[in-house]
Amino acid sequence: MDLICRATWDGTIKCPSVLTNSTKPTTNTVAILWFWQDQLILNAILAPIPDSISPLIATAKTSVESWLRLTWLYANRSRIRVKQLKESLTLLQRGDRSISNYMLAIHTTIDELAMIDTPLSNDDITLYALNGLNTDYKDIILSIRTRETSLTFEELHDILTAHETYIKRIEATQSQLMATTNNTQHSASHYHQRQPRNYQYRNMQWPWRYQDINQHRNNQFQRKPKCQFC
Repeated sequence: MDLICRATWDGTIKCPSVLTNSTKPTTNTVAILWFWQDQLILNAILAPIPDSISPLIATAKTSVESWLRLTWLYANRSRIRVKQLKESLTLLQRGDRSISNYMLAIHTTIDELAMIDTPLSNDDITLYALNGLNTDYKDIILSIRTRETSLTFEELHDILTAHETYIKRIEATQSQLMATTNNTQHSASHYHQRQPRNYQYRNMQWPWRYQDINQHRNNQFQRKPKCQFC
């Protein structure tokens, strides 16, 4: 039955003659059966059609005619849609998204391309994904581009996710070092602020003051007592 339906709407089985005999015209039951079967197929084609397209094929008399009109309409729309999807892949950037969310956006687009009979190769998917990464991934991008074998989508996802984890670990280490350095500097600055204002001045003046005191004592010892009777 499926073969009969397919042969009907693609034009393989033509409509039989309505009359079986030219001398004694009689109705051909095969033609009647073909007509009703073709009308059922036509209704099945028209049923899921959106209202925006339905007027364009509603005047079709046979299932073949309606199918040819649909093919022409959706073929043009498919080409436009393919261009739009490929352009979106070209302009897609990772930005602040995680690698998982970024690769999910790519996977959604390539799935839609596959649904309209335009699947992408693994190399094309890899190039689209690498073009949207920032400079933090320049080392892994160079490594992937120089590979001689293609990567599947799953393999590419795993490699980029592992590199993302490595970058986060490096950033965490650098943040910890910066926090330790800032704490050390803050402690030193706080220590100097707690000292008296004239602390350094007294330290600078102390050797000179000590020397003056010693000289004064020496002068006192060098003075000789004077006789009051002389």
